[in-house]
Amino acid sequence: MKKFALATATALTLAMGANVAFAQTSQAPMTLAAGEMTKAKESTSDTWITTKVKADLLTEKGIPGSDIKVETNKGVVSLSSTVAISDSQKATAVAITKKIKGVTAVSADGLMAGGATKADNVDKTKSAAADAKETTSDTWITTKVKADLVTEKGIPGTDIKVETNKGVVSLSSTAAVTEAQKTTAVNITKKIKGVKAVSADGLKAE
Repeated sequence: MKKFALATATALTLAMGANVAFAQTSQAPMTLAAGEMTKAKESTSDTWITTKVKADLLTEKGIPGSDIKVETNKGVVSLSSTVAISDSQKATAVAITKKIKGVTAVSADGLMAGGATKADNVDKTKSAAADAKETTSDTWITTKVKADLVTEKGIPGTDIKVETNKGVVSLSSTAAVTEAQKTTAVNITKKIKGVKAVSADGLKAE
């Protein structure tokens, strides 16, 4: 009888130990998965902020939006430029950035000071001015399309690559998208001012 009781107690102890070990083992992947999801969400958020800031800077008149580089890390946006800008332009760029949802801080130390654009730096020929306008327009369209795709729910906006050439926008992706998502992406792109045509042949169908 004593032997039976001892054997039962031993079996119960082993079973409890196994359950604890299983619980600890099963909890570990869940913790890792939660951590990965947080990282992915944070990355998407930073990507969205960067794209949104770029779009807003490009659409703001009076500042060289296409010459301002935007980088975001955990909600902190860093602005920099390769061209000189005035203090008022710098203040405007910072103010625009601060208004974006999710921005926790703005660093504008990388924005080069040096005053407004001088008259002697203006393009001397009409053709050069036209080329510059076209390039800026394509850049603006690309950034605007990216921003609208990223903010649209239900489509993998961050996985869609956007390229613009003289108003013709090409969409492509590394991840598969459904026909409905493809249609939505095309419709969003067509609504952007300046877009002449949309090519979605590069969007991989599921």
